[in-house]
Amino acid sequence: MKNQLKFILLIFSAVVMGQEKSKIIFSNEVVTIKKDKELSIEKYVEEERKIGQSKNIKDYSVWIPYDNFREITDIKGATYDNERKKKSKLNGSYVGSFDAKQENIFHSDAKVKYFEMPNVEDGDIVDYSYIIKQKNPRLLSGFYFQNELKTQSAKIEIKVGEGINIGYTIYGNDKEKISFSQRKEADFDVYSWEMKDSPAFEEEAGMPNSSYHVPHLIYYIKDYELDGKKETLLGSTDLLYKWYYSLVKDINKTNQNDLKTKTLELIKGQKNDTEKAKAIFQWVQQNVHYVAFEYGMGGFIPRDAGETYKKLYGDCKDMANLLNEMLHYANLNSSLTWIGTRDKPYTYSEVPTPVVDNHMIASVVLDGKRIYLDATDKFCPFTYPSSMIQGKEALIGKSETEFIVEKVPLVLPKSNQILIKSQLQMEEDNLTGTVDADFIGYKKSDLLHTLSALNQKEVEVWKNMVVATNPKINLDILENQKNEYLEKPAKAKYTLKLEHASKKVGDKILLKALLFQPLAEATIDIENRKQSIEKEYLFEHEFDYQISLPKEYKIDFLPESSKEDSTLGGFEISYKVVNNSLQIKQKVYTKGLMIAPKDFENWNNFIKKLNKQYNQSIIFIK
Repeated sequence: MKNQLKFILLIFSAVVMGQEKSKIIFSNEVVTIKKDKELSIEKYVEEERKIGQSKNIKDYSVWIPYDNFREITDIKGATYDNERKKKSKLNGSYVGSFDAKQENIFHSDAKVKYFEMPNVEDGDIVDYSYIIKQKNPRLLSGFYFQNELKTQSAKIEIKVGEGINIGYTIYGNDKEKISFSQRKEADFDVYSWEMKDSPAFEEEAGMPNSSYHVPHLIYYIKDYELDGKKETLLGSTDLLYKWYYSLVKDINKTNQNDLKTKTLELIKGQKNDTEKAKAIFQWVQQNVHYVAFEYGMGGFIPRDAGETYKKLYGDCKDMANLLNEMLHYANLNSSLTWIGTRDKPYTYSEVPTPVVDNHMIASVVLDGKRIYLDATDKFCPFTYPSSMIQGKEALIGKSETEFIVEKVPLVLPKSNQILIKSQLQMEEDNLTGTVDADFIGYKKSDLLHTLSALNQKEVEVWKNMVVATNPKINLDILENQKNEYLEKPAKAKYTLKLEHASKKVGDKILLKALLFQPLAEATIDIENRKQSIEKEYLFEHEFDYQISLPKEYKIDFLPESSKEDSTLGGFEISYKVVNNSLQIKQKVYTKGLMIAPKDFENWNNFIKKLNKQYNQSIIFIK
């Protein structure tokens, strides 16, 4: 019997081992920065993995990104069995080079080297390495200590030669778990960081960019001395701006007479500077198509405004430069503006390198207030920043040596509204009537973007904007107005029917009157959720219900008015009876773009109070 039990346990153990998840044994990088006749930057990358199940090909598939600034050489690899006896060596002919297909990127120099480790079976160990030669000393990459697989050790060493100074900073969670040491090795100063036993990083719906969470090192070269001359690269916002300015100082040298003529045509008859800026911005929005380019220095330098005007397409830099030139022709105080989208968690003082930003816009001062203009968002309302740059620092160029850094403000929830007014009556157990809806700010922008995508019927788009919070409601559209590029809400009028809205109990009728229920399903699963939740923008929903009282009935119970205002959101709900009509006002709004894990409980408490109000019933009695 004991032998049988041993046999069963052995079989069970083998099955469990066979089902073990893959893991990274070590992930190491050694960066060597030295001088000879010129500055040399080389990175040796090596990684070893234990493969749980060979059917999970992605666990032993390797993607190495590179571009015109990076050269990949000396790719090596091998597969070993459990006893670390070599089974198969990676054949270089199986390493492929491909263009990296990036969403919304029309032309790019981004490429990848791709290969799969050979002859992998369950429980095998794979090891691979390669060298990256970095060609531009300002464009160094970072190092991430956490990966998609559990990692036993993640380590980076930076070997810095004499006369070279570097800067660095660490971002993300669990920074205290990263050990640091510094030593001298021959003519090199060696900086080492290591993190051990990091769990697999799991992406979650609605989380911000992983850079907010995954611990990572950003490093850069401050300066170096070569042939007795000191070359200063990075280390302050002043130095970063100096380099950025050097990239744009020689643009717009082509003939721009046609562009100037077009600008003067657009602003003719406009009453003030605001109207001039609006006319220019909306012309670019409507006529210049956003097409991203990321090819060599073309990823940093805008094309001439005259060229973009003739072609009527360009990337964010091209559109920003075109806007800026047109605003200058209108004698407006505008500037090229570098900015990181909310995918970037960094500030210019913390990370004074090109890693800090990934976008360019124009900004203009109107009536003493700076307005951020991002024409890559086709339906962004004039005076609004695009939603993806809210709360981010902007680097605003003024001259060769002068710049300012300002934070882009958040657009208040009141400016991003859905306003719904309903005239309803009770027919048997149904609610019927009409609904008028206004869509304002980013809510209007969302509607117009969805309509322009044409991936579903227009009528369904208009309906879903209203009934997304209660799909039981049936709507039919009577009329609608997009009001594109007008400072008016998008509008729609509907007929409404909600079947089985009320319930009859004896001589009483129970009605849950709050038909529209934003955030009702927004409770966070605290036990399982690990990462923050990011919202695209703040918003406010306002509802005004006018419900005719049913004949021969009066109100027996009316819920008390309620109000909640937390740090993350709030609501206001009020009830009153006027003549034979029940009037209900409902407002729900959000206050934070990011809900951190420490705020989950507070958020859930807010949602719990809100849902309590949604579940309130009005009682009518004969």
